[in-house]
Amino acid sequence: MALFGKRAPCAICGGKVKGIFPWKIEGQPICNDCYGVVDLPAGMANEMNLMAFQGYRAFREENSRLREVFHTTQQVDFGWLDDKFLFDMSNGLLCMDKHLNKTIFEAKQIRSFVIREDSVPLFEGSPKGLVCHTSRIPQRVLEMEPRIRRFRMQEQMRRNAERMRDAMDGDRDNDTHYTTSTIDLPEPFEKFQVEIYFDHPYWDVFTADMRGPVFSNTDPDIDDYLREYHNNAATMEQLARALMELAFPNASERGEDPYAPAQAQSAAPEDAITQIQRLKELLDMGILTEEEFTAKKRQLLGL
Repeated sequence: MALFGKRAPCAICGGKVKGIFPWKIEGQPICNDCYGVVDLPAGMANEMNLMAFQGYRAFREENSRLREVFHTTQQVDFGWLDDKFLFDMSNGLLCMDKHLNKTIFEAKQIRSFVIREDSVPLFEGSPKGLVCHTSRIPQRVLEMEPRIRRFRMQEQMRRNAERMRDAMDGDRDNDTHYTTSTIDLPEPFEKFQVEIYFDHPYWDVFTADMRGPVFSNTDPDIDDYLREYHNNAATMEQLARALMELAFPNASERGEDPYAPAQAQSAAPEDAITQIQRLKELLDMGILTEEEFTAKKRQLLGL
């Protein structure tokens, strides 16, 4: 009966609390209007007392005024749905939500950022400058090529044997019963990781990640993987340069030995990808050998 009994009023406004499972602060019910859209690091709202939550509501009200002046000048699409970085370069503002419903950060609040491939830095930005590291992922992918090539050859030999067997049995047209082999390839890396560090009353660090490409376990293709990887790496570079332009516009760019500037290394030029595709066609036609194809691909990728 207690579930349907009289419920205590909102601890903030004294109004009626709706819903079966209302929001609560310090165990006291809060109405939906007073609770509003909470954008805080995980678990922080649950640790707040009523006074602290009132302070956050005041901050949120002040922060919402930035939406009125926010004018998106650049957008970096980071994933599905609302996973986007919106930049207002003219007003020095940043928001990680396409609807501007989340916290809007000011450029002066950004202390630094790092973009990693798993745990390995790819870009690091601070007032000291942008450090661009050369990715080791393309090299790791190319080192997997002999194993993939062996799998493809074995698969072709197996298919040829099945077709020959069917031809001897008089079954020349039925491909539906052919089995499919699989290969378990270790992914060169799992994901890109973004960390942005702030001087902010509620946010010390904002994190986001984007899953890296994956190989097909039935038809793995080096070129397809590298093409997707370079597209994603180009997005990471776009994000890094946008953050630098917003937060540290006068900072320099540098590489650290044994790393090199990512402008030349982090993403393969589009014409290089096209050339590799053409070389692959020549390989399939038998005009190029595997060794010639691999050597030229490494040259085009700058490896």
